[in-house]
Amino acid sequence: MTTQKWRFPDNNYTSENGLDTSDMEMFKKDPVSSLAREICQNSIDAAFGEKPVRVEFSLFQVARGEVPGVDDLAAQIDACYKYKKDSPKEEPTLRELKKSISRDTITCLRVSDFNTSGIFGVKVNKSGVPFYDLTKGSGVSNKGGSSGGSKGIGKFASFVVSTTNTVFYSTKANDGTSGFIGISKLRSAPIPGKDENLLTLGVGYYAETEKNLPILRELHLDKGFVRSENQYGTDVYIIGFNNFKGWQYDIIAKVLESFMVAVMCGGLEVIVDGIVVNQNTVSSIIYDEVFQGGRGKIEYREIRAQYELLQNDESVIVKELPIDENNTVTVYLKQYGQQDESNATKHCVMVRYPYMKITYINPGAFLPFSALCVIHDNELNKKLRAIENPQHTDWEIKRLNDFPDEKRATRKIKKALETAVNDFIKEILRASSGETTDIEGAGEYLPSQDEVGNVSGSTISTEQVLIKPMKIVKPQTPKTAKAGEAGETYEFGEGELVENGESGKKPRKKPKPKPQPNPNPKSEPKDQTEVGPGKSPVLKKVPLSGMRYRTVVTNKVTGKYDCIFTSQYDENDCEFAIRLCGEAADKYPVDILSASIDGVECTVQDGKIVGMKIEKGKTYKISYSVNSTEMFASEVILSAYR
Repeated sequence: MTTQKWRFPDNNYTSENGLDTSDMEMFKKDPVSSLAREICQNSIDAAFGEKPVRVEFSLFQVARGEVPGVDDLAAQIDACYKYKKDSPKEEPTLRELKKSISRDTITCLRVSDFNTSGIFGVKVNKSGVPFYDLTKGSGVSNKGGSSGGSKGIGKFASFVVSTTNTVFYSTKANDGTSGFIGISKLRSAPIPGKDENLLTLGVGYYAETEKNLPILRELHLDKGFVRSENQYGTDVYIIGFNNFKGWQYDIIAKVLESFMVAVMCGGLEVIVDGIVVNQNTVSSIIYDEVFQGGRGKIEYREIRAQYELLQNDESVIVKELPIDENNTVTVYLKQYGQQDESNATKHCVMVRYPYMKITYINPGAFLPFSALCVIHDNELNKKLRAIENPQHTDWEIKRLNDFPDEKRATRKIKKALETAVNDFIKEILRASSGETTDIEGAGEYLPSQDEVGNVSGSTISTEQVLIKPMKIVKPQTPKTAKAGEAGETYEFGEGELVENGESGKKPRKKPKPKPQPNPNPKSEPKDQTEVGPGKSPVLKKVPLSGMRYRTVVTNKVTGKYDCIFTSQYDENDCEFAIRLCGEAADKYPVDILSASIDGVECTVQDGKIVGMKIEKGKTYKISYSVNSTEMFASEVILSAYR
């Protein structure tokens, strides 16, 4: 009689376990992506030799009778179904498990790694040994600080993608041992011939003897696959796999999003159903239309940005940043111009050794950029690993609540890391905004030699565009009330002076402004009507709408700017003003110190250009200076007196 069979231990009259245990639920949100992430990190942790770790995802078909102990497994699934067939929550899932295990041919997924050490300890059935921890531990791990995974929970991602909740682990380790074991994660069910109150634990093992020991040989379930004599590694056989359309690219996308650094540095190669992903093929995959079409906009932008950051070209700035006396990180930063700013992530991806993405931080910078921070195999890496959540997607300080001293030390170094990275990104963006570049299409806004004799019609040398694009609206001539029955004349506004010389209407109170380029800004009254002495009638100041302004920096050090626009009006008396765009809808006036229009000096009064004359269809370049060396977002206000 064979001692190799499925065994589902009883619970000794203790707890009853259902299908939706916490270790399974954790990975149900995105099962295939979770599988890719967890499998690759485990394989990288077991790297052996100089060659890159290779992980292979291969789909295959197996006759039902070739699945070890399939009839006993099917009987146990049927027992679970009969026990909970009246449960609205569990019955549908159990019915699908019965259907899947009953098929004559079962679709399976083999996940194999190569150039790894395999899993040690097949012959040793005790805690702390890798094979035991993998197959019989939950929340148990013996991995150190340089490992990608250390919670002992990621292995459950394999069960979530199985349509039978069943997985076989087979390994060929470089300690000269081989072995396999089968595990099925079902639910508690009554045991035939026993007390009706005695249930199974819900988990079963296909193993050797009552001790559920590994079977000391490799499992060859995929007939087209056999390891060579010195080809060490581990094979995970997922019994029942839903090979939906595009599953291959879902796995590839998660591999690239999570392990781009490992792939690009030559430490990881992945083969998914024949598609090879390595440092030589990433480019062709990323820019492939089929791959792009199956990805969401944010996901694709994240993958592409990481790839571009790791290219050795002049557009990427690389800096080794010290965090403290013992720890450094490497930061990659790429800036984007107007033509490709939609490719910018505007955050910094945080990658921890062995080069797995964990989370990201947002410096809150205004200019478009993408960044990547790589944390090396050091003490910082070890401290951050200790506060990762089980999915390895965030660092959570509260996980050290029971260890106050360690919590303080970890919070301090985590804060130092975030501050150093944020400060570096902001410093580079501020400095680069002062570099000279050419703005595409700027020449069309410049006056030609025929229009203005003393101004060159060549392109100008500029810095960073500051003004946000203004919404184009149809120009309208403001309505003015006519006086007299025949409407012979126009009725002009009339103002009244008070003691302080301001309009009688009190301006609305504004919140306390934040630091701004103008050290002594003058508040502008809400009433746009300009008044003369006493009660003399005056013209109304009317904002001119529907025009697009292009503002560029010509010299950040001296605070000089150019504003280029094409007039849609004929006006004899205009006023040009600049306002700083603060947070939310806050805007503050900025004083213009001096200015010229198409190279001809013009009049500046109370921080504004006054007395301008403009002609419809003509392009103007206004050069002006302000009392500030800080970059700021601005808004142009051009008004006419009518």
